[in-house]
Amino acid sequence: MKNAIYILFCFIGLQYLMAQQTNEKFIIEEQYLKYLPEQYEDDLEKKWPLLIFLHGSGERGVDLEKVKVHGPPMLVDKGKQFPFIIISPQAKIAWDEDLLYQMITDFIAKNRVDRDRVYLTGLSLGGHGTWNLAQKHPEMFAAIAPICGWGNVKEAWKLRHMPVWCFHGELDQVVPLSDSSNMINALKPINPNVKFTIYPETYHDSWRQAYNDPQLYEWLLKQKKYTHKAIELPLKTLKQYVGNYNFEMGNFKAKSVVSIENEKLVMEIGQKTFSLIALSEDTFFINENQLSEYKFVKNKNGIVDKILLYSNEIITIPKIKD
Repeated sequence: MKNAIYILFCFIGLQYLMAQQTNEKFIIEEQYLKYLPEQYEDDLEKKWPLLIFLHGSGERGVDLEKVKVHGPPMLVDKGKQFPFIIISPQAKIAWDEDLLYQMITDFIAKNRVDRDRVYLTGLSLGGHGTWNLAQKHPEMFAAIAPICGWGNVKEAWKLRHMPVWCFHGELDQVVPLSDSSNMINALKPINPNVKFTIYPETYHDSWRQAYNDPQLYEWLLKQKKYTHKAIELPLKTLKQYVGNYNFEMGNFKAKSVVSIENEKLVMEIGQKTFSLIALSEDTFFINENQLSEYKFVKNKNGIVDKILLYSNEIITIPKIKD
């Protein structure tokens, strides 16, 4: 099936500015294939998992038929049925993560999608797009399955809560195995839900085996979007984090005060005060749906000397010495 999504940006001019102005529209068009399960119309209240598939470099352009040559779109074209929605966009030259994000957001808003089960996968160039888009918007996806792609190892920490199943051919001479293994090696120490399948006798086309394996889809469907879950910590543990810290983000600088109120840890930055909710013994969050985290770090003497704020970047908040 063919479909297109239109992202509309309306430029509304003033009625009079030197001369009469008219309202115009700037339209960005992104084409994609859409697959709906056979039972999609049976229950108009039911929400369905969504899989986004990103193709490789050979399928770029404006002919959507090219997207059907590999992966889930090919399987659908051959008659295979899936228990989830699939959208398969087409890149004209390269994957634009901002445009993809807008497209997916628009699709979710207009269709009966289970927002807790949105999955992302892609091969080669699409594997690269999978890593990049997931690192840019980890809050959107429940799990990813990059195949023979490459990512940004320095930002692997952004996927610390993301279930990942990565695939690569050991004999790949187009995208070396090390491009996947570097990402996996960076993730494993901080992410317990990482799988890595290496096909020892396979070259670049590792996607053939990966997408023909029903276990991949079974695994995806078991994953749900991560949200922080609070735990209780004893007052003795909380007391070690109390103190004054130097908070600095860009041009904003302020003393940050961590204290205890009603047996809960709170942080005051400037005029704002908010609760720090325990995620683990040393890591806290402020909103279960936002992935930002505050991790208290101890020095070699076992004394807390800084906070690491994991947000869009890692920000160090040093403790002010008494």
